[in-house]
Amino acid sequence: MSNFKFVSYNELDTMNFGKKIASILNKKDIIILTGELGSGKTKFTEGFLSYFGLENEISSPTFTIVNEYNSEKSPIYHFDVYRLEHSSEFYEIGGEEYFEKRNLFN
Repeated sequence: MSNFKFVSYNELDTMNFGKKIASILNKKDIIILTGELGSGKTKFTEGFLSYFGLENEISSPTFTIVNEYNSEKSPIYHFDVYRLEHSSEFYEIGGEEYFEKRNLFN
């Protein structure tokens, strides 16, 4: 994907952008969102999930590290790893198993 810039002026813009991104992804694509608390990552995810008809199931996985959503097209994993201080902690909690069990890297 080429570089581009998106400016959101409100929550609806962010949600619509998430929905648009969901519509063009392939099954094994991975999206990584980074940003401060309150920067719109969860609103993006709400829009993303709405494309799959899962808008009523969204919750931020702040305390659970990961939420799994089952859509008709593919499972969706929503990780919130801001509390992890080092990438090795992701592996320690079994994070790579989500990718391995769906053969995302094969």
